[in-house]
Amino acid sequence: MLKALTALGEVLAWWAVLVVLNILFISTVSALELAVAACGAVIAAVAARAVHTASGARLGGTRRWGAAVLAWPGAVLTDLIRLWWITARTLGGRSPEGSLKTMMLAPGTGAAWACALLSSTPGAYVVDVRGTGGAAQESQTVVAHFLTDARTHLEDVLTEGARR
Repeated sequence: MLKALTALGEVLAWWAVLVVLNILFISTVSALELAVAACGAVIAAVAARAVHTASGARLGGTRRWGAAVLAWPGAVLTDLIRLWWITARTLGGRSPEGSLKTMMLAPGTGAAWACALLSSTPGAYVVDVRGTGGAAQESQTVVAHFLTDARTHLEDVLTEGARR
C-alpha cells in the first residue's frame, strides 16, 4: 500500500511540474490548452515514473548540494562566455575544442543531482557514471564531454581533483 501511495505521489508531483511548465510556454491560456497540457502531462508523468523505476535511480548523497546550487549560476555564465569565444574562434577558421574527460565525484555527492547540475551548463555534458554509490556513498567516476579544459567553481565543488 505504501509503495502504491509513493508511486502515486511521484506521478502527481511530475504531473504538477509538467503542467506548470507547459502553461509557462503557452501565450494564451484557454480551456483547450489546459486540457491538452493536463493530458500530455499525465502521459509524461507516468513515463517518468516508469523510467525512474526501471533505472533504479536515487537522489544519492546530499553532501555539497547547497554549495553546488550556489555555484551553478556562475558556471552557466562562465560557460556561456567560453562558448561565445569558441564560436567566434571557430567562425574565424579554428577547429572547435572539446573532449571527453573522466573525473571523480566527491564522496557523499549524489550522482543524479550532481550530473544534472553539471549537464545543465553549456560547458559540460555527463555521458556516463561508473560506480555504485551504495550505502557508503563512495566516490563515483563520471565521464563527461567538456567544452574546454578550464574548470568552473561548480566542478570544483562537485569533484575531487583534476580531470583525466
